[in-house]
Amino acid sequence: MILGRISEKVDEDFSVTNQNGTLVPGIDSTSFVYHIFDSNGNDVSSTVNVNITELGYGHYRSSFIPNSVGNWMLAVYHPTYFPWGKTGSIQIFSNDFDTIALMVKRILGLTQENFYMDQNTYDQNNNLLSTRIRIYNNAVSVGTTNNVIANYNIIATYDGDKLLTYEVKKG
Repeated sequence: MILGRISEKVDEDFSVTNQNGTLVPGIDSTSFVYHIFDSNGNDVSSTVNVNITELGYGHYRSSFIPNSVGNWMLAVYHPTYFPWGKTGSIQIFSNDFDTIALMVKRILGLTQENFYMDQNTYDQNNNLLSTRIRIYNNAVSVGTTNNVIANYNIIATYDGDKLLTYEVKKG
């Protein structure tokens, strides 16, 4: 299964061989036929353009830009050289894995993994008024200025000893 991101080009590669198993280079890209189905199972072949380019030696790449999240299906074939075709599923996400990985690291940090709190201020009752939280991508860097994933500033307000508000802002 190919993985992709909405509104970004997705590639699916395939090779074309003849009946003897020999790679077939130089096929005109416009002679390939394709069918593409969106995540709802709708045939969107007439509205989603698939580009096919030869990579070399009989290896080709089909590319398209998905416009919705979900599981897509692409079939590419050639009536003479590649009648059995190539089909594949393409899972389209709203975020890429690098973005998701960063979000997970931030979540782990906010659950106090590789977490450091400093610059604390207190009121006359020793209630915490403000602080800075830094989260790190590894334990070795905790408390340093290295490998900081994110900073958060916290401000708390009180009525006597009763906490009224607690605000956390990514800084």
